[in-house]
Amino acid sequence: MKTTIRNLAVVLGMAVVMTAAVLLLAFNARGSALSTVGLGAAAATPTPPAGDAIPLKSIADLPSFSATVKLDVNGLIDGQRAQGDLTGLLTNNQGKSQITVSGSLLGDLATKVGGSLVGLFTPSKVDLYKVPEGAYVVINGFVPVCVKPKALNATAALDDMSPQSLWAMFTSSDVARGKLVGEETLNGTTVKHYVIDGDAFLAAAQHSKNEKLRTFGESLWSAEDADLYVDAKTGYPVAFRGRYSGSFEPLKFEGDFGIQLDLTSTNANKTVALPSACNNPISK
Repeated sequence: MKTTIRNLAVVLGMAVVMTAAVLLLAFNARGSALSTVGLGAAAATPTPPAGDAIPLKSIADLPSFSATVKLDVNGLIDGQRAQGDLTGLLTNNQGKSQITVSGSLLGDLATKVGGSLVGLFTPSKVDLYKVPEGAYVVINGFVPVCVKPKALNATAALDDMSPQSLWAMFTSSDVARGKLVGEETLNGTTVKHYVIDGDAFLAAAQHSKNEKLRTFGESLWSAEDADLYVDAKTGYPVAFRGRYSGSFEPLKFEGDFGIQLDLTSTNANKTVALPSACNNPISK
């Protein structure tokens, strides 16, 4: 009888040890799975492949050209609710340039350039001229007012809003990578249509050696896939369409915004000349 009880105790003891071992293994396996599939995976979401480098030429190589940018926003400017658009037209010829900005958000941008002076006017458009004599800002209202800023960075907001500056940023070799969709016709021109993955763009911009591009990337919360169209014959970019969420420093903006860029003409040799209002500019 004692032998039977002893044997039963041994069997029960072994069963308890085996059950504990199985439970311990199961718990460890479950914990490993959670650490791999759960929080660890969420923190290490892989970045999509950036795609192949898009072959294109820089518009900076062109001695003269015309381009446009359209920016539409929905969010906050300096903490105030803002929804509207800005359109910038650039004429660049032999070292002289003119940027004309118009749109429902013009007042916000003009104030950053002209300061309290703009409060005296209701501008219909603002022109920024870059000529050998320096930079001039023309505020076009009932009476055109020409301002010659003293500060070197006074026109920074308009400079950053210019089609030339935005083309340079969005077609930088760091981020101009994507998939070829095919050839299409855009405004009568045969173009190659590429798609740039939004997450890949974001990662590339945030690690760019270009300070302006890196700062822009770090200010973004998200980026949708963008479309880039390249002239099939010349290799110059002719159109770009992208949408983003985050901050846009030139306007002190936060929210959702879209950017449209178009190269409208090349080697057009359009004249860039200061208006008569700049014969006696206001210096500030």
